[in-house]
Amino acid sequence: MLAVQFSEHGEADVLQFVELPTPEPKAGEIRIKVAAAGVNYADVLQRKGTYPYPVTLPFITGYEVAGVVDSVGEGVTTLQPGQRVMAMIPNGGYAEYAIAVAAQAIPLPDGLGDAEATALLVQGMTAVGLLDTGRYESVLMLAAAGGVGSVMVQLVKHQGKRVIGAVGSEAKKAQVQELGADAAVSYADADWVQQVLDATNGEGVSVVFDAVGGQIGADALKTLGVGGTGVIFGSASGEPTMLAGQQLIGKGQSVRGYTLFADVAKFGEYAGELFGAYQAGKLKLPVETYPIADVQKAHQDMEFRRTQGKVALIF
Repeated sequence: MLAVQFSEHGEADVLQFVELPTPEPKAGEIRIKVAAAGVNYADVLQRKGTYPYPVTLPFITGYEVAGVVDSVGEGVTTLQPGQRVMAMIPNGGYAEYAIAVAAQAIPLPDGLGDAEATALLVQGMTAVGLLDTGRYESVLMLAAAGGVGSVMVQLVKHQGKRVIGAVGSEAKKAQVQELGADAAVSYADADWVQQVLDATNGEGVSVVFDAVGGQIGADALKTLGVGGTGVIFGSASGEPTMLAGQQLIGKGQSVRGYTLFADVAKFGEYAGELFGAYQAGKLKLPVETYPIADVQKAHQDMEFRRTQGKVALIF
């Protein structure tokens, strides 16, 4: 089978096409003929060698796939060859065939395209999971034009709550507002924190969802209102969100972490909520697609913030 792997860390040109044996599903597994593979910023960090958890080289990245069940392993009765599914896998998504645990594969409803399906996996379900961490009346979403952010903005608005989207450039503000954001701000503006406070009449937001980190993440915590919560779920900047614990005392605020992979038992529930919103016309899925031959460009565009919404590779 054709696959994309890297044998050394570095820039996008370390991603190389190779021919490998087609994997066979073991008991409880399925083999998927991949139609679309999701691209995430974690893939970029793995390629660069800056991911928090080192990978063993050579490595095939990619942990979101959508396609057709090609073969099933022993004991699998819930899925059958020919069925369209999406699945999260530990790695190996950038390949013509991928192995997934059958219990974690989710059948796709009619009308949902393969590329769009990848938007509902890690990023879509992360948005649902983040909202499940508390009862929030107002939200500041960092990287609001990205995969998680674009879904989050819509979900919050359909709940009838206030959402402010923060993005990296003026060009992305319009997209976030088109998705329903009550206000959009750009980190490029020196007074963006004050803009958020002004948009909430000085009260601040109930929650900040932060996958950016660094100075932007630290500044975002200044927008929290009384009893507000900062939820950290990534560090696309490559730097951690730093804070002094004592700064939380005055307004009784809190900071916590989140990862979707602590909610494996809720994957079906989260996917069902997303399917329902999509089929009801309440959820748009902005997706930028690249043919697999352009995998290096896809990485470059994501790394340098030239993409909006979900990024998917098409086989």
